[in-house]
Amino acid sequence: MIKISVIIPVYNAQDYLKECVESLVSQTLDEIELIFVNDGSKDDSLIILENYRKQYPQKIRIITQENKGQASARNLGITHANGEYIGFVDADDYVSTDMYEKMYSLAVKKNCDFVECRYQYLKIEENGCVKRLPCYGNVRPHDKVEDMFIDPLVSPWNKIYRAKIIKENHITFPEGVVYEDTAFYLKAIPFLKKIDYEPGEYVYHFLRSGSTMNSKNNKRVENIFPVLSNAIEFYKKNHFWDKYNKELEYFCVKILLCSSLKRIAKVSDQNLKKQYKTTTLDFIQRNFPYYKKNVYIRKSKNRYYLMLVNEFTLPLVLTVLKYSREG
Repeated sequence: MIKISVIIPVYNAQDYLKECVESLVSQTLDEIELIFVNDGSKDDSLIILENYRKQYPQKIRIITQENKGQASARNLGITHANGEYIGFVDADDYVSTDMYEKMYSLAVKKNCDFVECRYQYLKIEENGCVKRLPCYGNVRPHDKVEDMFIDPLVSPWNKIYRAKIIKENHITFPEGVVYEDTAFYLKAIPFLKKIDYEPGEYVYHFLRSGSTMNSKNNKRVENIFPVLSNAIEFYKKNHFWDKYNKELEYFCVKILLCSSLKRIAKVSDQNLKKQYKTTTLDFIQRNFPYYKKNVYIRKSKNRYYLMLVNEFTLPLVLTVLKYSREG
């Protein structure tokens, strides 16, 4: 029986891929399958993968598709996964060799649908030294599923999900946009009954200057709106809107008025900036017109900021955010 299927999208990752693969083929959990989805790589990534498959034919599977993006690659991997649980790894990261044994053991012991672990956020300096950066997202134990909406790390690479839940409920990554991790994470939450936390720092996650989230393309900022709309529609369609309305409201408003607004502030095209500013306020007014009464917002450490942002204060807010540090 395959205990965990690990899905790794690969696109032009030849410079980092060997370290990633080595960390996965060396896992202390034997009953594991590694599904590498070659997303139309133009470099030697596929050659590297084929060489590893010859060495580890029982563990490694390779699926090749035309370049369609990370979300498409992950979705394809999900359809081919045979494991009891599903995990994800980015091809330019690597993991501790005991990561999946630790996480699977906890999942089985507690009968979990979801297990999350901590990680290290790293950057390679020009001199070759590795610098540890402050982690983003509040990875921590959750007392209940509702806590997963509050300041989480939505990225899938430090988590395992029960495969049955993902597949039977058609939980997928929206394709053609960035921030797809956000929608996947949100759509999984209502189906999770038992969740737990493994305190080990098992993932070595790198800040890369050419990564999707560090792109300078201003138009990518607007992707947050269809991604949140995708999640909201999913909640309404599956009758979760009433049950988790306050949690989802907090999650969406905080993203739009904090991290998203910070990116908008740094958009150089003034017409685009104005458009995104208007879209942000319209989105909140249309979906969460009474968010200032939200109990989570009133308890938030950012409550004064979140309560004060409106069409009149927004120009000043954007000016301040423009010169703030990235984070």
